[in-house]
Amino acid sequence: MSSTSEKWLSKMLEENLEKVLRLLFFWEKDEKRIGVCIRFIHHFLIYSCFISYILLHTFMPSYLLFTILYFIVICIWLQHCIYGGCIFSTIESKLIGDKYSIWDPILDIFHINITPESTGGLFLLVSSAAVFVLTCEFAGKTIHFITALISSQLVDA
Repeated sequence: MSSTSEKWLSKMLEENLEKVLRLLFFWEKDEKRIGVCIRFIHHFLIYSCFISYILLHTFMPSYLLFTILYFIVICIWLQHCIYGGCIFSTIESKLIGDKYSIWDPILDIFHINITPESTGGLFLLVSSAAVFVLTCEFAGKTIHFITALISSQLVDA
């Protein structure tokens, strides 16, 4: 795919998602408040993935729930890699009028200049490492699940 067609596709996706989000927040006319609502939901989804992962390893270890969480994280990671960032962050930044990213406090702690390239690079580095670890964990849990399933069927036979 050429660069112009990629830009056209990402612009079209961004515009259509923005239209859908405006329909979702039909009662709100102020663009900044719509952007804040989108940012709130965006951050809620990010933190709920972290909390779900912690809960899956402490209080409710479930193979099915881990598999669902794993595929959600993979879809988010693929969207970020294909789009070149988070489409929700792009829309909320456009509506609010700032360039805030969830990575900005981390970059600020280490005195790294906050640019779109630095936030994108940090996200790609951290998320790729997390996806690698989750993939290893998913493979291990799947092998354990299949082994337990086969051994229980052998005992029943």
